[in-house]
Amino acid sequence: MNIIINENQKKSNGLKSRELVIDILIDIIEKGANPDQSLKKKLQSDKYLTLPKEDIAFCMMIMMTTLRRWGHIEIILAKYLKNSIESHSRRIHFLLLTSVCQILYLNTPPYAAVNSAIELTKNDKKSSKLRGLVNAVLRRISDDKDTILSQIMNPLDLLPDWIRDRWKNFYTNDEIKTISDTLLSSPPLDISLKDYSLEVIKDLNGSVLSTGSIRLHDYSYIPNIKFYNEGLWWIQDVSASIPIKLIEDNLKDKLFVDLCAAPGGKTASLLSKGAIVVAVDKSAERLKILKENLDRLKYKAKIVHADGTIWFPKEKVDGVLIDAPCSSTGVIRRNPDILRRKINNLEFFTHNQEKLLNNGINMLKVGGILIYCTCSLEPEEGEDQINRILKERTDIKLRKIILEKLPEFKKSIRKEGFMRILPGILPDGGNDGFFISILEKK
Repeated sequence: MNIIINENQKKSNGLKSRELVIDILIDIIEKGANPDQSLKKKLQSDKYLTLPKEDIAFCMMIMMTTLRRWGHIEIILAKYLKNSIESHSRRIHFLLLTSVCQILYLNTPPYAAVNSAIELTKNDKKSSKLRGLVNAVLRRISDDKDTILSQIMNPLDLLPDWIRDRWKNFYTNDEIKTISDTLLSSPPLDISLKDYSLEVIKDLNGSVLSTGSIRLHDYSYIPNIKFYNEGLWWIQDVSASIPIKLIEDNLKDKLFVDLCAAPGGKTASLLSKGAIVVAVDKSAERLKILKENLDRLKYKAKIVHADGTIWFPKEKVDGVLIDAPCSSTGVIRRNPDILRRKINNLEFFTHNQEKLLNNGINMLKVGGILIYCTCSLEPEEGEDQINRILKERTDIKLRKIILEKLPEFKKSIRKEGFMRILPGILPDGGNDGFFISILEKK
């Protein structure tokens, strides 16, 4: 989430905003919660029920920047603390992390960050005696701000050891560094237009990418962005737009099943190119969001609440799209909470992906195609899945991806014929990581 915060918002007390950040971080680290779900739950409590939108936006900016910069902030803090206080009070440790983030990376006036931190420490019954320490550490860091920011820090330190140790088995040091570089700034907002219009692009103050996606670097609350209510665009990272781009010239009146459809970005892409779409998802809550998105765009699809691993259409179809649930390590710049917990459920994801692939292949007509993609950087959820299915089944073959356009992504095509898009390929804002393959029914 990239948000414009005006000066009045920065100068506001924001005590509750900062407290909300700590509450959500506790949920993320101790309970493995999703930040958006935790935020939604917290905002329904009496404590935060009346919190203004501006303060919520400020909270999200602090939280996401802290999560991205976590590794560097920990290194900086260690130089100003003789001993870590996390074992004594995780809450105050998080308070220090978020306060340092504000001082160094969000240009928050130091007095505002320091005074708020002291007040929040004072209000914490368990750790109120630490307010002197909090005050001293933050004031010293405030005084040393210019020196700290002048020092070059290794972006690789933003990745936890477990993920670096894992990725060095698959990627080069340069590739891993490029991925870690994407954490140094907030990602832009990429959108797909319902109908390409230079006038709309100009009004949005966006830049046009080679895929046709529009990139916005400065934006506010999403529904407040121009033409949102008119349904002229939807959110979709440039990498996520590529699967449909690969087949867009052959979609008119083709029957497609989107097996993991919500929240609907790829369903919208299929519909925009003239496909007839059955949108399937096992989550009723997420399907509600999909329906709201399609209604806003004035698109029609048959929506089915079902498990894509077992649901089957009444007739064979021309195409199946599987944007499979996965570990999501390709989108760590947008979801940096992923870095704060190890992947403990990879086997669950891969088993589910295998079932989705087999069921999707069974739905296809002869000559029909299946697009399989994930926003994961883990080979087990991409290359390994496709290599396995090609060995196990004789009724499917790999359709090699050939890019006649999108020159920036040509290096992402592997010799086998699928795409492994690494984060940070594009300049001026980067891109998410993605795996894409196309299978054809024999």
